[in-house]
This record gives sequence, C-alpha cells and structure tokens, in this order.
Amino acid sequence: MHMKLSACAAWAPGLCDISAWRSWRGAPPADDGSAPEVRFVDAMMRRRLGRLSRMALHVANEVAAGLTSLTTKVSTVFASRHGELSRTVDILHALAADEAPSPTAFSLSVHNSAAGIFSIIRANHAPSTALAADDETLLWALQDAAIRLATDPDLVILLIYADEPLPGEYRQFSSVKESAHALAFLLQAGEGMNLEWAENRGLPPSREPLSLAIMANLLGHRDRLVWHGERLSVQGRHHA
Repeated sequence: MHMKLSACAAWAPGLCDISAWRSWRGAPPADDGSAPEVRFVDAMMRRRLGRLSRMALHVANEVAAGLTSLTTKVSTVFASRHGELSRTVDILHALAADEAPSPTAFSLSVHNSAAGIFSIIRANHAPSTALAADDETLLWALQDAAIRLATDPDLVILLIYADEPLPGEYRQFSSVKESAHALAFLLQAGEGMNLEWAENRGLPPSREPLSLAIMANLLGHRDRLVWHGERLSVQGRHHA
C-alpha cells in the first residue's frame, strides 16, 4: 500500500510532544497513569471520558488543528485493539454484583465512542470507521485508508490508533509488552508511507505493537520497518 503522510501526532505518558518522541528510542513508554487534558472537549463530556478516549481525541485534535478550517470534513478511521476495556470491566463488575450499569458508562464503552465524540466536536459528518483486529488492528486500519484513497484520490483521511494495557483481570492473556499510547496520521493519495504485507509463514510474532514499530521508523530510529503479527507480516519504509 502507498500513501502520503501529510501530518502526524503521537502521545504517551512522558512523551507529550514531538521533541520528546524524537528522544524516544523504541522501548514501550513507562506508564504513570497520566492522560491528556483535552480542554477542547466540553467540560461535562470531558469529565466522563476514559483515558483511551482522551488519548485518541488528543492526537486526533492535534492533527485536525492543521486543517484549513474547523468545518473541514475529513473521513476518519478510529482503531483500537482493546478499546475502552477498563470501562467494560467496570460494567461487568456491576452486573456481577446485581447493580445496574451506568447508561453513560455503557455509551462510552462502545468501540466507536471516540469516533462519535470527535464527529460532534468538529461537526464532521464524513464517513467514519471504528475497527479492531487483534494484534493487526493498525495494519487493517491502514489498509482501510488505502482502499478508500485508491477509490477516491481526493479524500483526506484521519487515522487514529489508541490502546492501553489490558486490565488486571485480562493481562495474563497479552502476548506483547503493552503500553498506553496513541497516534494519528493524516493520509492522502500519493507516496511516502510504503508498506508491503504477506502471510506470516511461521515467524514468531513481534513483541512490540505495530504502532510503536511504525513510529520508530517514522522518526528515523530504524531504517526499515519489519513487523510480524499472528497471521500477517509487514515491511516497508517511510520516505519524507
């Protein structure tokens, strides 16, 4: 797949701006439990947001701020392997205790909640996708964007990926070193981000998320991207 990367933003605890990311050397960011402030979100809604949604909305807003006007319509792809699983676990605990879950907690636990909030904030009615695909979530999000751009080269697509470590009840099932982080790409038809993927033929899955591997390549910390998922392998290079 071939796309032009027009803008990029990323956030993780301790890595809150591009200069901090340039000093980062690829290890999973340490998690101090912090989250972006997202002051552009209405105060009442902001108080209800979980950390995952805060991270996703923060990087989305960082990239969208560079568009020509607030009303610019941009197609979006919101991707997360786990989504707001911590909120879902709280709902499950409430159900196990025969307590009625909060309607607000439920509405903000669904996988497209951040996409919906972003569309409201920007009055953006362009098509949006929210997806999850296990360890290959970001890869399929990029494929979604590439297919849309191939169909309509005039599109501008904002891709957001956000995840955080699994809650304690599920952490034993994680096969990678997970960390809280989010990134956003503004993608257009063209060249620059060039990725090739194929079936993984017996290679062990990479121990880091694809998102961090891509960031390391974009920042020039690695000359080439090579990453293996459970089913697919991907390699490529970003040309500025």
